[in-house]
Amino acid sequence: MKNQKGFIFPTTMVMILFCLLIVGHIATNLISEKQFYAETEQYYLLENLMQLAVDQSLMEIKSETTTTNETTKNTLNGSFTYTIRENLPSIYEVQLSCATKENKTYTASYQYDSTSNEMISWSEY
Repeated sequence: MKNQKGFIFPTTMVMILFCLLIVGHIATNLISEKQFYAETEQYYLLENLMQLAVDQSLMEIKSETTTTNETTKNTLNGSFTYTIRENLPSIYEVQLSCATKENKTYTASYQYDSTSNEMISWSEY
């Protein structure tokens, strides 16, 4: 018993360290995926809010009840704001801004020609 080299304890420590490294790697990947899914959800919520803002502003332009003041609408997922200005007699410029409940924002503007019923330009900030 005096000449034992102590093989079991170092081997056990190496195996435990190896297992901890694997668990740490898996935990890091799960946290990264969770953040990715949260950001992706916010992206699609902003896209949905922007689509609602465009539809609402186009509906207001086509109904010819446009006002130059700022219009804000609240939804379950956030809010959007748009301002419609008439640049020329048949061309409107619309400024859009959307925000989710987690304070992610998205801003864009477009010009709409009411005589040809088409968007002339679209720009994002």
